[in-house]
Amino acid sequence: MQERTTYEGNAEFIRQTVQRLEAGEVSIDELETLTQEMATAMKFCQERLTRTRQCVAETMKQQSPQGES
Repeated sequence: MQERTTYEGNAEFIRQTVQRLEAGEVSIDELETLTQEMATAMKFCQERLTRTRQCVAETMKQQSPQGES
């Protein structure tokens, strides 16, 4: 299993894998491994998006003038 360390790398892996699945290019022998790798890639992307949203929200909160919500 190749380790992908960026959001973009994982998102591209997901996109390419979906295309391969839709085109019928994945053998049954490869499907189990791909399923596990897709789950890992999706979890990575979800966690990265959650952390980024939290960071943006915290930054915006810090930037707002006192007394504003």
